[in-house]
Amino acid sequence: MDKVLRDRIRYEQCLKRYTTFKVGGYASLFAEPTNREELQEVLDYGKSQGLGIFVLGKGSNILVRDSIVEGLVVHIPTGAFNRLERKGEQVWAEAGVSLPRLIHRTSEWGLKGLEALVGIPGSVGGAVAMNAGGKHGTIGRWIEEVSTIGYDGALHHYKRGEVDFQYRSAGLGEQIVLEAGLKLEKGSVEEIRQRMREIYEEKKRTQPLCSKSAGCVFKNPPGQSAGALIDQSGLKGFKVGGAMVSRKHANFIINWGSATAGQILELIYRVREEVKRQFGVWLELEIKVW
Repeated sequence: MDKVLRDRIRYEQCLKRYTTFKVGGYASLFAEPTNREELQEVLDYGKSQGLGIFVLGKGSNILVRDSIVEGLVVHIPTGAFNRLERKGEQVWAEAGVSLPRLIHRTSEWGLKGLEALVGIPGSVGGAVAMNAGGKHGTIGRWIEEVSTIGYDGALHHYKRGEVDFQYRSAGLGEQIVLEAGLKLEKGSVEEIRQRMREIYEEKKRTQPLCSKSAGCVFKNPPGQSAGALIDQSGLKGFKVGGAMVSRKHANFIINWGSATAGQILELIYRVREEVKRQFGVWLELEIKVW
C-alpha cells in the first residue's frame, strides 16, 4: 500500500457518528476518498485484498450492528463529490450533494419535480441507488442519466432506459453512483416553494423528522401500508431499551435514548413477528443492515 493510500485508510473506525440512527460498531477498514481518483485507488485496493465493500454517504437508511463491520467501508465525506450545476432544465449533481441542497437550489432556479423529496435526509448517490421518494413521487422519475463506478473499479454510464428504477431500488447492484443527470420542468418559484412547504408540513405532522432514525424501516407490502399494519398491531410507542416504534409514524423506529443496534434489531424482529401473527404478512426491510 503506497503512502497516499495508506493515509486515506483507517483501522477500527467507529461508525456511530456517521449514521442517522447514531448507533453501531466499528469498521475494520475505513476510507474517505475526496475525488474519483482516490475512490478508484481505494476500490482497487479493496479488490486486490478481496475485501467486502460497504458504501456510506449521509448515513440514512442503514443500521450498523454493534460488532465490527468486516470489510472496507467507503465513506463519501461532506464537501466531496459535491458539484451541482444546470443548463436550462437539465441538472447534474454529484453523489455527495445533499438532497436538501439539491431541492433548495433547483427551486431557486425555478425547476420543479423534486418537491416530493423534501424532508428526506441523505445524498444524491444514496437517493438514486434507492430510488428515494414516497407517495408524492420518487427521484427516479426525473433521472436521465447515471454515472457509476463498480466495486471492481470499472466505470459505467447509463441512459434512463438502462436503469431499472423500481420501488426503493435502481437495480445497480455493486456499483457506487458518481453523478446523476436530471431533466426537470420549468415552474414558478413561488408555486414550487409553496408545494415544498405543503409536503414538508404534512411530513412534519406525520413523521418523526427531528428524531434519530433511519427513515422508514420496512417496505410497503403490495397494496398495503407497513406503517398501517404496525399501527393496527398496537405497536406504536412499543420499546426495546432505547429503541421505540414512533408514535407519529409506526414505520419509523427511533433511537429515543441510548439505544444499541442490538435493541433496534430486537425491536424490528418483534414488530415483524407481531404483524405476521396478526395479519399473516412478513414485512421486508427497507433499511440495510450491516
